[in-house]
Amino acid sequence: MPLQLDLTKSARALRVSLDKAGVGADVKAELILDIDVSGSFEHEHEEGTTSRLVARLVPWGMVLDPDRAVDVFTFSHGAGTAHHVGTVTERDAEGFVLKRIVERVPGWKGGTDYSYVLERNLQHFGWLSRPEQAGWLSRFLGLAPKADVVRPKKRSIVIFITDGENSDAARTEDILRASEARGDEVYFLFMGACEHDVDFKFLRRIADRYKNTGLVIIRDLDAFVDLSDDELNGKLLVPELVDWLRK
Repeated sequence: MPLQLDLTKSARALRVSLDKAGVGADVKAELILDIDVSGSFEHEHEEGTTSRLVARLVPWGMVLDPDRAVDVFTFSHGAGTAHHVGTVTERDAEGFVLKRIVERVPGWKGGTDYSYVLERNLQHFGWLSRPEQAGWLSRFLGLAPKADVVRPKKRSIVIFITDGENSDAARTEDILRASEARGDEVYFLFMGACEHDVDFKFLRRIADRYKNTGLVIIRDLDAFVDLSDDELNGKLLVPELVDWLRK
């Protein structure tokens, strides 16, 4: 179905919301979107609901990201499933999940770990170093691995979409605690999207515990993606995020 959104209009609406909140037009932050591809979220991906959600979030990249793009990662269980899909912009927002993610990413329909993709996010925008893998010839010759790769540090917002609890709570807290202690300029906005009886106890705990971590609970994702621009921005611009943007 054709995308029934005017993303330029939505971007203007977000700019107005930010202006009203006291966030200046010169305030920028790189955008990351983490998408849970565990088995329990399969229906929402295959029916196109999460594609519509991605499209609703593209205006955030248009307004806040210096490149006007949103980096998209997917995850399920284990380090090997933390996958950088690429970027999404207003030009390719339509059907993004259906075209680029469904049955195409590592860990499709797996379990749920949060920590590995959060670690990749921090590496992607320079807040953590990432060991560079030696090539096959170096491994064959027994040469020392190359030095860790360190990217330039970039102020970033991670919008993290999941439908259920994770199995790596302790490791996730270790990463968030260390990030806060380092003073990483990253804000994590978790979106718990599930119509079933999921309490999101862990997400509630970390949102309360860490000053750069927020939470939005969504019980009807279809209704959420159909909200007006002003309503959707009002849900996502939680006071703590607004304060972080003003700094």
